[in-house]
Amino acid sequence: MDEEIKTDLMMESLSEGISRVHGRRRTVKRLERQLFHGSSSFSTEKVRALLDDGEWLDIFFKDLNPDGLLYEAQIIRDTGMERSRREMLMYRNILAQLNLDTPTLYGLRWDPNENLYWMFLEDTGPKRLSRLGDFSLWVEATRWAARLHAIDLNVIRNRASFLPSYDAAHFSECGRRVEKGRAVFDGEQQLLVSKALDWYYEMLNDLCALPQHLIHGEYFGKNVMIRPGEPDRTIAVIDWETAALGPRGVDIVSITAGRWTPEQRATMFRAYITQYETEKGQKVDVDTLARELDQVALYRTLWWLGYWSRGDAEHITRWMKELSAVMCNTTTKALCLDS
Repeated sequence: MDEEIKTDLMMESLSEGISRVHGRRRTVKRLERQLFHGSSSFSTEKVRALLDDGEWLDIFFKDLNPDGLLYEAQIIRDTGMERSRREMLMYRNILAQLNLDTPTLYGLRWDPNENLYWMFLEDTGPKRLSRLGDFSLWVEATRWAARLHAIDLNVIRNRASFLPSYDAAHFSECGRRVEKGRAVFDGEQQLLVSKALDWYYEMLNDLCALPQHLIHGEYFGKNVMIRPGEPDRTIAVIDWETAALGPRGVDIVSITAGRWTPEQRATMFRAYITQYETEKGQKVDVDTLARELDQVALYRTLWWLGYWSRGDAEHITRWMKELSAVMCNTTTKALCLDS
């Protein structure tokens, strides 16, 4: 598409979307566009929009057309429309109605006939949690997860029919995927994976019985932006294409995975529990949560090992380390440190 025509269509879409957000007619008079090279999947841009009253609005433009996936993303992920559509519907149908401080949706242009799948979001700045060493921000991100999981599904269920559920088929597929890709693991790794799979298959029924919550699905530090200068709205969670209905432990074990000491993980778990109890007005059974996290941690680690078994040695090494830790029940130990 000619860039001048594209800019005109973007201005039209933004004028309509910003008018809805502000509840009155707003017109985009000018657009300044700059390619953003920090994306790992879709084509993205940093956009500045000049409104009719002279206000400049910083916007993050995301082209969700899978035909435009970056080369690296094409190698390891599904190139269909399902995930793109899910992210769009999350922002439009669910997140816009919740008080979670997620990026404001400023506009959409979803036109299959023209093969246009555009989304315009609030630009929350350059600070990504995964690149920051401030532990207090990670604790705050753990509290944010509790806010998400405390949402009553009955409130959103009529708008959430597009979300997949973590059901028996999903959990079974995890084991099959690991077995299919296990040839890439070395001998020692295969022994660890075999032991983990035996344990995993024994707990499948327990996993399927876990309570479901609204979850992000890939709640890692790379998907958490830190808004500058807004202490009451610090956390801005992005990339909702893996949102689902599933065990809350999926997000908890994701945000707490990695380099943390047992004491730091204990702090994060306690922050989550305190926030969840505040949101729901009811006590959390710590023993029950600990068992859930151990089960989900094993599932999630195997899930990522299966995912990266397509041929990424660096990520396989990372998740093998995580699997070793999970097999030692480190989650339960961390929860019990200061109980």
